[in-house]
Amino acid sequence: MAVFYPSSGRALMLGALVLAVCPLGQAAPVLAPASDADTLVYEAREGDTLIGLGERLLARPQDWRRLAELNRIDAPRRIPVGTRLRIPVKLLKHVPREGTVLAAVGEASLQTPGAAQRAVRAGDAVPPGSLVRTAANGYVTVQLADGSVLRIQADTEARLDAARQYEQAGFFASVWEVLRGRVEALVTHMTGGEPRFQVKTPQAVLGVRGTEFRVDADAARGQTRSETLTGAVAVQGGRGETLMRAGFGTVTQAGSAPSTPRPLPAAPDVSALAPLQERILVRFQLPAVTHAVAYRGQVAEDERFQVVRGEVTSATPQLRFADLPDGDYVLRARSIDAQGLESADAIHRFRLKARPEAPIAAAPAPGSKWRTASVPFSWAAHPQAWRYRLQVATAADFQQPLLDRDDLTETTLDVALPPGDYHWRVATTASGQDRGPWGDAQRFSVRPQPAALPPPQVTDDTLAFQMQGEPGQVFELQLGRDPGFAELVASERTTESRIVLPKPQEGGTFHVRYRALDPDGFIGPWTAPQRLALPACVRSGSGDCLQAGNRFAVSPP
Repeated sequence: MAVFYPSSGRALMLGALVLAVCPLGQAAPVLAPASDADTLVYEAREGDTLIGLGERLLARPQDWRRLAELNRIDAPRRIPVGTRLRIPVKLLKHVPREGTVLAAVGEASLQTPGAAQRAVRAGDAVPPGSLVRTAANGYVTVQLADGSVLRIQADTEARLDAARQYEQAGFFASVWEVLRGRVEALVTHMTGGEPRFQVKTPQAVLGVRGTEFRVDADAARGQTRSETLTGAVAVQGGRGETLMRAGFGTVTQAGSAPSTPRPLPAAPDVSALAPLQERILVRFQLPAVTHAVAYRGQVAEDERFQVVRGEVTSATPQLRFADLPDGDYVLRARSIDAQGLESADAIHRFRLKARPEAPIAAAPAPGSKWRTASVPFSWAAHPQAWRYRLQVATAADFQQPLLDRDDLTETTLDVALPPGDYHWRVATTASGQDRGPWGDAQRFSVRPQPAALPPPQVTDDTLAFQMQGEPGQVFELQLGRDPGFAELVASERTTESRIVLPKPQEGGTFHVRYRALDPDGFIGPWTAPQRLALPACVRSGSGDCLQAGNRFAVSPP
């Protein structure tokens, strides 16, 4: 049995974004050391000859002579069993293999060799030489023939330079080049050997064997950032190289060796995030991560993040997503350190049920006070409303509401409430009993109505009114000749509950009312006006009032 040994060590450095060199079942290759990354080691079996191997393995059978020279074999028809032959990969037979678009979201295009650029769709073939471009809202997932997956992120250009199957040798070799932007690679680790995977950017070359990693070719900074999530990645830049293991990242500047791998920042803690979101603008408040300077969040419909519906980068731990339709989603959140390296993903599953939206609450306004027998509730009309639901409770959790009506077809309702502190909220129910989420709860209070003004104390020259109120209130009192108080005789404002006014000497019918202003600025309602009938004063020659007694009448208007 013949055995192939794909080279290791520097074999991780294949040059360009090279996807997997992965074995096929027939050849069952095994890793073995080799000094050249582009070399495969073949272990000879009985009956092998260089001429026969050339016919079976090489693209040009006559290149067996190059094998003889490379391996210093003088007798090409007699190769001892077990001899390890070094075979340059570039000489091997191969056939091109297309990739396939698994998913495409948002604005993204595909340009295949010899064809015009067009919108990319799921199921599209991606032959070697194809260029994929994504806009700020575009995401494309491509699967190669060996099962390896490349997730092309937003605002990215990536080209499949080569994708080859070496059928007789038993492995794949594919090459991607990331011109700019971000990609996430999941490289298949197949049974029977190690796959190869490489990434080429303007600054670096990355090579992997069965692993998951991320690459960001940052054109603005002229650098490549890479992070390994599982396995190991060899990174080459300038004249240096390094091995980046799981949980580490590195930065490569143009013409320079990769920086020393450093641990990735800690992932955000998403354990306390709510599983139900009920607002059109979805907000996630993450706990701050030490040394993080930014945060990235993505929302997708699937756990493999092939159908990404939103992405944000924030300088604060708050992630906000808009325009998501109701449904079930997966959030992945990352912290970003000062070098731009991103943490592992923190995963949170949630449901969005924000529609039909709650109507806009109008009254009672937040923090308002009422000194009325009943409180008028009102809200804006919702175009999708079939019914409205209103709750009023003394506790903010609404566990035991005083009022719970779900049959309201109008946008107003007067509710009689005793003095106390209350909370209220309203929701929309669309046709088909599609009940939307509650709107934000509003807090208000009901205070006792002002007591009726008692009869004044009347003297020959004064009227003294005693008002009922609470400590700290300011009182306003009006005395007028008409019930609408258009013609005022007196208007007083005082912090004292007792007000003394000059008595109108001409007598007649008057009207009086008062109101209280609370220390927090709330202006209470006017009391019901009372009618006050005062007799006229008859004067003596010296000007003294000769009216006997102080008869008057007080009654409602």
